[in-house]
Amino acid sequence: MTGEVTKQRRFVLPYNQRASLADAIYSDAGIPTITGNIRKIYVLRSSQDPREFGAVTAWQLDAKNAASFTLATRFELRPDDVIFVSEQVITQWNRIISQITPGLLNSTINALARF
Repeated sequence: MTGEVTKQRRFVLPYNQRASLADAIYSDAGIPTITGNIRKIYVLRSSQDPREFGAVTAWQLDAKNAASFTLATRFELRPDDVIFVSEQVITQWNRIISQITPGLLNSTINALARF
């Protein structure tokens, strides 16, 4: 589980049992909807065929639509699947602003200190 999840972690598949995408999403604290975009939940699966090294299949889940979320209960996870949750657009802007702001404040303070 990576991306905008409460905790970056490995979801351990239960031995001799089936695990679904819904199991992984709702284990622990799940997806913080303030920063995580539940319309863009991806499962990435690499090819097991060594001739297709680097080949990846991606499935997208739009959990905003309750009807499509039922698919998450039927989507079986396999070892080495990666679940990625994209961030909200506002989260991207917030991170940009928070990275720019300290530089702007420092520049302003340094400029005022020269006077």
